[in-house]
Amino acid sequence: MKVRYVLCLLICFCFLQGFGQVRSHVKKHKKPYLKLVESFSRKTVPGMRGSPVSTNTYFIVVWATKTYPETFFWRGENGWLPCNMFKAHKIPPENRRNVQFAMEYSTEFVTGDQVHRGDTLQLSPIVGGKFPIPSEIPDSSRNDLYFKTGGSGWLKFHIDTIIKKHDLVMP
Repeated sequence: MKVRYVLCLLICFCFLQGFGQVRSHVKKHKKPYLKLVESFSRKTVPGMRGSPVSTNTYFIVVWATKTYPETFFWRGENGWLPCNMFKAHKIPPENRRNVQFAMEYSTEFVTGDQVHRGDTLQLSPIVGGKFPIPSEIPDSSRNDLYFKTGGSGWLKFHIDTIIKKHDLVMP
């Protein structure tokens, strides 16, 4: 009779132990994969009358791990948007020609396998296209960058503030 109680307690303990370790598919990583340098939005006013004004958001991050990123998505107020990934190089202020059109970074398009530890990346969400939100992403999630690395599930990086930079007025 005592063996039955001990065996029952042991089974309950194992079940509760396993139940307590069920995790969400979206992980908050302990060791940071990236470091945020700055996040900003900028309005571009076209030079031709009647052309639409566009507002774009940019994230400048430093990749901090050996594994390369496969994809980035932005979960903001406007839904689930894929991000373009560029290597960014800071342009010194004295090398910027025209102050009004000055960009702080020069960029070159890269794919994930071309990214190495220490690279500075510019991520910019792409408006358009229909990408369904994966079931692992909570509906309440806002202002979060989601990304995958080689063989990982969805990883999340929260963006606290996005500053507004001066408008670009095109000629």
